[in-house]
Amino acid sequence: MRLPRIAPAMLMITLAIGCAPAASSPAEAVARQAEDSTGVKVTKIVRLDYGEAMPTPLGEGDGVVPVNIGEYNESRTTGVLRLGTTASDLTTTYYRTNIPEDLKSVIPDDLSYMTTRAISIGDSGTYEQRADRKDMPAGKTWLHHAGAGCGAVARLVGALDLRTILSPQVLRKLAAPAPSSGEVIDGVDTVVHAGSALQTEFAVRSPDDDPVMAAVLREQARPTEVSWRLWVGPDGLPRRVRLVTTDPEAVEGVPRTTVTEIDFTDWGSTVSIEPPPADQVHETGSCLNPEPR
Repeated sequence: MRLPRIAPAMLMITLAIGCAPAASSPAEAVARQAEDSTGVKVTKIVRLDYGEAMPTPLGEGDGVVPVNIGEYNESRTTGVLRLGTTASDLTTTYYRTNIPEDLKSVIPDDLSYMTTRAISIGDSGTYEQRADRKDMPAGKTWLHHAGAGCGAVARLVGALDLRTILSPQVLRKLAAPAPSSGEVIDGVDTVVHAGSALQTEFAVRSPDDDPVMAAVLREQARPTEVSWRLWVGPDGLPRRVRLVTTDPEAVEGVPRTTVTEIDFTDWGSTVSIEPPPADQVHETGSCLNPEPR
């Protein structure tokens, strides 16, 4: 039997659709960005909730009632991150948005002195610039530390900073739940993966880690739970992540809940990150956070 003339065309269309490549997983898509040493712009907002603001009882002669609202309750970070030979240049500003109305004339809300810029480049450590540092020698504006152990504790207990979130191990876990329809972010349609786990499940191990120390840290870590939503574009690249971290055993002065929202834009951009001028840098023995908090 002869087929109608349109049949071959229809067959070719069917075969073309059947051979369409599957969308990359976020871990694979970010790994390709790392191979090309390309960059991404980041915008991050962190909101801290200390629970009910409880006034500290007055002592004899006290004139002001301290309130447990924390040093700040919101931070905003902007900057760039380069994949591959990992580097970042991030600036963070801090805010108090939770001052009770009757104490606004007493508690300062200008936290501009806390503004922090941090530059990290590969294994060369972190450079930090912050106006209120008191341990800065005259003529120096940056602190620098390149200790190999810096950041190990946070990494081993599963703290989710920008570098960790974009690591293959963590991205595979964040993207493991089945996706649902998302929204348009950064100009593209997305799908969203949502789930929850103990923070310690996000621990990233290194071959050089002391296994005994790693086990002790996991044992001592409080049972902090992380719930997340990860928005992913059609190219597999993360466009947004929202983390809600709950610490049921938080002591006074430590946030009970932390909400972190990060937007990733301009994937594949060319990013140049250079260390500060050497004559402005002071070497310090204290570890500096690779990402301002």
